[in-house]
Amino acid sequence: MKYKAYNFTVMGASHKLSRKPCQDASVSVNNNEYILTAVCDGHGGEDYFRSDRGSEFAVKAVKQCMKDRDILPMLSFYADDDFKIDEMLVQLEKSIISTWNDLVAADYADDPFTLDELEKVNPKMRLRYATGEKIEYAYGTTMIVNVVTDEFWFGIHIGDGECVTVDHQGNFDRPIPRDLRCQLNMTTSICDRNAIYNMRHHFSKKIPKALFISSDGVDNCFASEDKIHDFYSMIINSFEMMDESFAILELLDYLPKMSQKGSGDDISLGIIIRR
Repeated sequence: MKYKAYNFTVMGASHKLSRKPCQDASVSVNNNEYILTAVCDGHGGEDYFRSDRGSEFAVKAVKQCMKDRDILPMLSFYADDDFKIDEMLVQLEKSIISTWNDLVAADYADDPFTLDELEKVNPKMRLRYATGEKIEYAYGTTMIVNVVTDEFWFGIHIGDGECVTVDHQGNFDRPIPRDLRCQLNMTTSICDRNAIYNMRHHFSKKIPKALFISSDGVDNCFASEDKIHDFYSMIINSFEMMDESFAILELLDYLPKMSQKGSGDDISLGIIIRR
């Protein structure tokens, strides 16, 4: 493959101070068939007290569904048929949601909610959780996925965070539409009962030079979109001008400082870049 994927997750400065767990998770996959990054951001409210597990389960579900499903040859075959592409990506999204719910159910069966976990939950949700209703909400998380092959790329997104691409002329784009319901502390989630209707996706045979996905902890560190683009340009330059290991170390050193000076939130970043 001409591309390589990287993922980074660091605990937010505010989470360290409050001794909360890191609620983000990320993954990268590099093989001869496809390149993949995924970023998942567990919800921070008291009702979502297992969202750190939920984000890990979302990452696991993405990897499992990409490994189990024979979707890539079909996407290649129907690459010029927008209706079929849309249909197949929706089926992949359904598979990821179903797998995530299975992982949540198995975790709850092995480790039911404790009184300590339920103590700070609002009374209405506490009653539902106590009766085994809507337990998946405690694991709520957003999810962004990018997959690149030799012939095409696609992205899948639910909730907040961003997917940003950079073409070979250096132009930036946000190819997956924003969900306008995701404002302030509100976001759509894989735990929603109607999660499949809140999924957005994008497919293209034009593969950009670099693709970035990020949790909202990244975007909230910057005052404007231009500043975010400057940050991504810096990353591209680092990987082009420096040895890969040094570029990785530089980014790992910078991200915690960025959280401390910026959002204070957990930070997750997925990168796919042309080598």
